[in-house]
Amino acid sequence: MIDPIHLHKIEGWLGSDGVQQSFASRRPTLSGAAPWLVGDEADGKPILLYKALRDVLGAYPNYPAQQIGDCVGFGHGHGLDMLQCVEIALGEASGFRESSTEFIYAISREVAGILGRRDGSYGSAAVSAMSTIGVLSREMLGSDGTYSGNRARSWGCYGVPAEIKSKAVGMRLGSSARVATWADLIAALKNGYPVTICSSLGFTLSRDSMGFCDPKGTWGHCMLIGGLRFDRPGACILQSWGPDQPTGPLALEQPSYSFWADRAAIEGILAQGDSWTLCRAPEFAARSLPEHWSYHQAA
Repeated sequence: MIDPIHLHKIEGWLGSDGVQQSFASRRPTLSGAAPWLVGDEADGKPILLYKALRDVLGAYPNYPAQQIGDCVGFGHGHGLDMLQCVEIALGEASGFRESSTEFIYAISREVAGILGRRDGSYGSAAVSAMSTIGVLSREMLGSDGTYSGNRARSWGCYGVPAEIKSKAVGMRLGSSARVATWADLIAALKNGYPVTICSSLGFTLSRDSMGFCDPKGTWGHCMLIGGLRFDRPGACILQSWGPDQPTGPLALEQPSYSFWADRAAIEGILAQGDSWTLCRAPEFAARSLPEHWSYHQAA
């Protein structure tokens, strides 16, 4: 089990302040960007977008644990990975490349004007940077592709070297929109768009018999929503603390580094105004997902 004291040392969301709000105000909510997607009631079946990772890669990624307060890079990098797998599974793209979380973290700090020694960033700055500067895969970084907390801190302090940042040209995020409501969240996941969440709401570190963790305390953290369920309304949150965290029973074939959270907790997170759905195309579109992503299928 993660020591809660250590967990607070690697928090990385700086909160909803003037900087975050300034970047957030430049982008629409999903209901504003794609009103044709929002409003349809869910049919009661779970939406298990995280299954795209396993379908395409053969297993859930063995992501390393974050080492510093760079969770904004993890949440958005893993969100982009999930989006790639969705598109590959739907025949819209080919060739998976794991995203460099350090790069996303550092460029988010650059566009926010917060390069320096203090860790942390904003989700709104991350989607802005991904849309303007671009993204890089670990493969493109060659021998420097393996995750390094020291690299994340160095780039977050001094900026990404120009020769590396130039490689991101032409690899920009197509679009993003703020997810403000439960209806927005359903629309995003139902159409294959993962959602990053940044908030101060903390949770217990042990799952109950249905795979849920309860809200408890506070942490400034960025994570990723990759699933929804409606029998006990809630969302599946993927985190960046390494494998098998939190502890406890799993449900609906969720990754070992995830937990479910009840709808009320999720709505509290969305209300903090820094949750985003990612799209590689210029506009959001209605898409039909594979049937087996909407029900439990024995492994």
